[in-house]
Amino acid sequence: MSLLFGKLRVWLEEASARYEGVMGVAVKDLTTGEAILINGDEVFPVASTIKVPILIEFYRRVEAKTLDQMAPVKYVEAHRAGGSGVIKTLTPDAVTIPLIDYATLMINVSDNSSTNYFIDLLGMDKINDVCAQLGLKTTRLSRKMMDMEAFKAGKDSFTTPREMIATFEELYTPHVLTPFVCGETLKMLKKPKEGMVQGVIRNAVPDAVEVADKSGWVGGATLDAGIVYQPRRPYAVALLAKHIPASDLHMVNALNSLTGATRLIQAYFEEVSASTPHGRKL
Repeated sequence: MSLLFGKLRVWLEEASARYEGVMGVAVKDLTTGEAILINGDEVFPVASTIKVPILIEFYRRVEAKTLDQMAPVKYVEAHRAGGSGVIKTLTPDAVTIPLIDYATLMINVSDNSSTNYFIDLLGMDKINDVCAQLGLKTTRLSRKMMDMEAFKAGKDSFTTPREMIATFEELYTPHVLTPFVCGETLKMLKKPKEGMVQGVIRNAVPDAVEVADKSGWVGGATLDAGIVYQPRRPYAVALLAKHIPASDLHMVNALNSLTGATRLIQAYFEEVSASTPHGRKL
């Protein structure tokens, strides 16, 4: 590990220690393979970032030709779910859109109604099978979005910082998944997002640098994970927070802390992408 990368680790450890809740950070240099894990195996709520494995399974079915991404889907009352999204605001039985648009809404506005439709269509077990095939031991989907009865019964979906960057590393350099599935998944994750769905990674990375990510949040926890396509030094990164105090009503401190950690990471990759290994500017 280089001295500069070692300093980044120290700075991230300090940022995690300063944060009032629990922070997890994982970053991997996709060029050198160097990685930093802060609370890397700590278990966090995965929230809407679980929509990435759902999207992966969707594209697996598209590639296998068992699903037609242009098949029309009529929005009906049974699809309606609370929380984030726009489908819930539409008139049931009055709107029909292609299946691929349901997938786009699931990712780009984190639509919970479309997500629950996909959970029914694809099957929760099949989505979790994908996680297992990727070697993920903790990352699992255990309930539908906004299913508070299941939550009260003890069912929730989880991940770890280590498993988040492992997922995105697989998407970047496929070993288990096919190039088609990885390429289509990343293409969808690269599409612009707005508001809180935009996530903390995009907050810390210049607009000219491409990002493929998916954020998520639930009561008391938030996260963002993805790939930053820093020229000459792309990297996978995951930022997670839990035990967000009730006083941080809108997660402002949590999001600022995670954004600050991301800025430290981005500054490192900007420097090494612009320098020789001995520190001279290119």
